[in-house]
Amino acid sequence: MGTDLNLDFFREVLENRVPFNHFLGLKLVEAREGFVVVKIPYKPELIGDPRKPALHGGLIATLLDAVGGAVGMTTLRSTRDYVATIDLRVDFLTPGEPEDLFAEGRLIRSGGRIVFTHMTAFQGTDKRVVAEGRGVYHVRRSEKKAD
Repeated sequence: MGTDLNLDFFREVLENRVPFNHFLGLKLVEAREGFVVVKIPYKPELIGDPRKPALHGGLIATLLDAVGGAVGMTTLRSTRDYVATIDLRVDFLTPGEPEDLFAEGRLIRSGGRIVFTHMTAFQGTDKRVVAEGRGVYHVRRSEKKAD
């Protein structure tokens, strides 16, 4: 992947090959090396607090982790490489409304085995920020650059 990001393969992995992402309905919106935007379409089952109603905080954290890992995936050299979460920090800023949830992830630093990312969860056309996060991911890179 890396600079030769195969968007079809990337979308397939992100949306379908990760069962939890598929269950949530996660959709790739945009991807390029070091930058990814994903979306979880709203459905009533995603509500965590029915009194407001507000999206479940675990859903928001999951989306931030997924987009952070996806950013790490954009740095991979081979389909045999993988990314795994080491650390995730989430700051919840405002309740998520019962509507589609988006997250944008950016690469902060990519080393030999560790990737650092910054993520933002947002909603609406005004990109109202719901939460921000930072992720640290372990990356296993093949020796070869191609499959």
